[in-house]
Amino acid sequence: MRLKESIIFIGVFSFIVGIFLSLIAVTSHNDSNQYVKIEVQSGDTLWGLADQVNDSKSIDKNAFIDWVTEHNDLASTEIQPGDILVIPVKKEHPVVYQLATVQ
Repeated sequence: MRLKESIIFIGVFSFIVGIFLSLIAVTSHNDSNQYVKIEVQSGDTLWGLADQVNDSKSIDKNAFIDWVTEHNDLASTEIQPGDILVIPVKKEHPVVYQLATVQ
């Protein structure tokens, strides 16, 4: 009878640990996909945005431009005032930026 109880305990314990680890993995995964959503202003260019990001992060300028172009479905690197872009910068100042998730 003790063997049966031990097996049940190990099964329940393993199940709970599995759920806990899954929740941690999902939470960590979602954090890595959170970026900043910005509205393009007059005079903004992807190269200018890349320079601003490069000042605070260690991201290559060309990699930044490629990422923004791909994840925002841009046909070219030209952007217009009023365009809404998701950029690969973690949200740090909640008042300034909107949070965006890229999937």
